[in-house]
Amino acid sequence: MAFDPTKPIGNTPLDAAEMRDQLNALKDLIDALPASAEMTARLNDDTAGNCEFVSLPSLTISNPPTQAEVQSLANVISNLYVALTRT
Repeated sequence: MAFDPTKPIGNTPLDAAEMRDQLNALKDLIDALPASAEMTARLNDDTAGNCEFVSLPSLTISNPPTQAEVQSLANVISNLYVALTRT
């Protein structure tokens, strides 16, 4: 039996068989959800990683910027990319 959110009907006597069917249907729905390891794998594949360790450079960019300033920003972008893609 599939879960029926309209049961039990309000102000009616409870029927043990009907309630059992409802609870078993809910359990079937819960059991059909991905397992914890599978859910973790899906989240790792489909979501961004933790970016907390990526620190922003504390520098003032000159005009024109120096190679070191540009390289510093390139390093931050690279670290951010690695964190976001979970590599």
